[in-house]
Amino acid sequence: MIGRRMAGPGADDSQRVEALRELLPATAAGIYLDTATRGPLAAEAAEAMREAFEWDVRVGRVTPGRQDDLDQREAETRAVLAALLGATDPDAVVLTHGVDDALALGRQLLGRRAAVVEHVDPLTGQLRQPDGGLLDASLSAGALLFSVEDCGAEAVAVAGDRWLLGPEGIGGLWLRDGQLARRARSRELSRPTLLGLARSVGWLQMYVGIEWATQRTVQLARRLSSALMGQAGIVLLSPKVPSSALVVFRLAGWPPEDAADELNHRVQALTRPVPAHLAIRASVGWFNTEQELDRFAAAVAELGRHTPATLPRRPRLVVLPDR
Repeated sequence: MIGRRMAGPGADDSQRVEALRELLPATAAGIYLDTATRGPLAAEAAEAMREAFEWDVRVGRVTPGRQDDLDQREAETRAVLAALLGATDPDAVVLTHGVDDALALGRQLLGRRAAVVEHVDPLTGQLRQPDGGLLDASLSAGALLFSVEDCGAEAVAVAGDRWLLGPEGIGGLWLRDGQLARRARSRELSRPTLLGLARSVGWLQMYVGIEWATQRTVQLARRLSSALMGQAGIVLLSPKVPSSALVVFRLAGWPPEDAADELNHRVQALTRPVPAHLAIRASVGWFNTEQELDRFAAAVAELGRHTPATLPRRPRLVVLPDR
């Protein structure tokens, strides 16, 4: 695996994060604060997928033993996902075409009237605890440390492309009833997709450290929330002391799309406007740095002191014609 010596136990957090960010190249392209939509793709996952695609190109996709290999890759992916979720039985995990497919399958298996609870409210960042039913853990798996077997839900749906740092188009559904899970076969997924998620989750567990990653994620969310609290023109919609990775806020006088564009222009921040609530959602990850969040908070505070009409405009680069 990539990064075998990158995050040793002797490294402090800043060194550890710096080394690991090299293996998440998208984190160098801006302040990545929209993992709730899609997280950065781990280089480890991309490498595994590239090797799988190259094999298919060179050797073909109808080689002897291919189905046995696919079955093995699926079993490995279910096993690493089960371990990350605290599930003792990998056969209780069903792989799906993303989290929406997982939720649809969960409703089908549990009954259409089964209550669906979002583990993290996407508009406030509030943490919710289920009492039976189907838990949507797409905003918590990989961001918060929890065990599906202790969470109280009958089924838990997760996304592979958010804090699990895997490819798009894959998710998972854990079912408390193991017999029900065994009757619900995993969706047909490509070998590269299976390998990509297995590698990204394995990388998170073995080299990043899921306990360290989840603790750091919440600590960073609290740092950002604290920096925004009490600033002029800023209203926090998320808890003042976040228990999830989401920090949601309003900027007085700013349409959220305009504010998000301005923040991207000023500090290259990638956030998610929530027009229906006149809000902006920042979703942090362990791979963010304290310096990034401080720059982002300072830019938000500057917007909060102004309106779109009064905000001082920064000069843009002037490109001179060739002579």
